[in-house]
Amino acid sequence: MKQILFLIVISMMLSGCKKDSNDPLPEVAGIVGRWQLTEIEKTENGQKTWLSAVYYDQPTYLSFRNDGVLLDSKGLPLCCAPDFLNINGVPFKIVPKADLPVNPTCALIDCATCPTWNIQQTGDEIIIESCATFPRHKYVRK
Repeated sequence: MKQILFLIVISMMLSGCKKDSNDPLPEVAGIVGRWQLTEIEKTENGQKTWLSAVYYDQPTYLSFRNDGVLLDSKGLPLCCAPDFLNINGVPFKIVPKADLPVNPTCALIDCATCPTWNIQQTGDEIIIESCATFPRHKYVRK
């Protein structure tokens, strides 16, 4: 009898445990992962063209975590990150679901960022528009 009671108590305790999920939130599932900057849009004489971003010494990467948090090439939180993403017209508020390490670079930066980034995703390519006055950036999934 004690064994049965013990099994019931243990099974109730175990069923009460909630496992943390690493599944991406549905709103950001399509963009979760690592992206490499490939092109930057330039406006010249009223014409918009895409210029290659290969002039950088090293590739520039941007990553989206399962909760929408943006990380830089080193896996640290992005300085001056937005509070909201607008992914293919669907708004999403970024709320970290796990602790973030401190990015020491951010202490040196005075942020004047856009609170919302517009992201257009087509397959393994995204175009990010952070502000109307900033150029758009094109990334491909890595």
